[in-house]
Amino acid sequence: MNSNSSVTGKDLDLTQFSVRFLKEKGAVLESGNQVIDALLPKSLSSALDVEEYICLAKDAQSIENFGGQKCYSIQFQSPLLDRIVSMAGSKPPFLQADLKFHYIKTQGFAKLIMDQFEFYKSKIKVTGTADIITRYILLTCRFLAQSDEQKQGLMDFSFNLDTGVLAPGMSGMMINAEKKYQTKNIQEYSKEEIKRIHERVSFYGPGAVEQELSDFVKSMNRRFKRDSISLDKYYNDLEKEMKESLSRTGISEKLIQERNAKIALIPDELAAKKKDLLNKYSIRVSFVPVATLAVTTPCVKVFATLVSGHQKINVSMMYNPVTKQMDPLVCQSCGMSMYSLGLCKNMHLNCITCLNKGCVLCQ
Repeated sequence: MNSNSSVTGKDLDLTQFSVRFLKEKGAVLESGNQVIDALLPKSLSSALDVEEYICLAKDAQSIENFGGQKCYSIQFQSPLLDRIVSMAGSKPPFLQADLKFHYIKTQGFAKLIMDQFEFYKSKIKVTGTADIITRYILLTCRFLAQSDEQKQGLMDFSFNLDTGVLAPGMSGMMINAEKKYQTKNIQEYSKEEIKRIHERVSFYGPGAVEQELSDFVKSMNRRFKRDSISLDKYYNDLEKEMKESLSRTGISEKLIQERNAKIALIPDELAAKKKDLLNKYSIRVSFVPVATLAVTTPCVKVFATLVSGHQKINVSMMYNPVTKQMDPLVCQSCGMSMYSLGLCKNMHLNCITCLNKGCVLCQ
């Protein structure tokens, strides 16, 4: 009895999920004693491959009792539920939240900046602050690396939409922030802003995935090297054995020609086998966003002056109340977020790598 009750509870949850999904897609629903009547928009019925007017039941028994020809069960592994789940998961879920803080840091920014940042041949002086509202995009991305084996996982990225900087550690600390999720008046994003988000993911994603997959790559490289050495040894031994067999007495001229022809083909055969081996251990990586949280939060904008020699430049920095740290600055040459920086001769902000290579803006 307890088992049946548990299953029924799960089926009811599945029915609620399906009903919510259909309503969001424009369906009109009416609950009966045993089934739910649903009138679907034509586009939705086509996508689900069902009639425009259907009935939903929580199990096969309800369908049998109802006796309807257009009644579909909503339970695990039922075809209609599988199609609903596929449609629901076809786009990354999007949430929007407003953050609220009862206290936000108002002073001590100079010390915080000096603790976090390293300034090369330059000094910084805080000149003022301002309370502002800013926006962050928190993306959860799924990566899948496929080779002879496969590895998959999730990665979080947090970007300030207004400055473009990566906000490290923000996703993991969101649990401590007081937030109100918005279900109405969802903020729209311009094409330029969406393009900027894609650019940020494309910019930071490959490096983050490469770091995450470093052990996996090393493992595939070791296996490729091991199997490649084994191939070399096998074909070297084969060639040696075939050449030694030619020195035996009593071998006909025809057999000698055939074996010489086979020996001549060994390099090509070895190259083909190594190509197959390379394809076997080559790593193909897919990287796609699977969930998005758009965050609006109060923060503190810190105004400062950077001094290098007899020159100076005004900069603004962002205090992130979620991480309780300063967000990094952006290198004007490569676009990377940075905590170690310097100024070129024309006072452009550069990371240390770009400063050593030469400022791109000055070339």
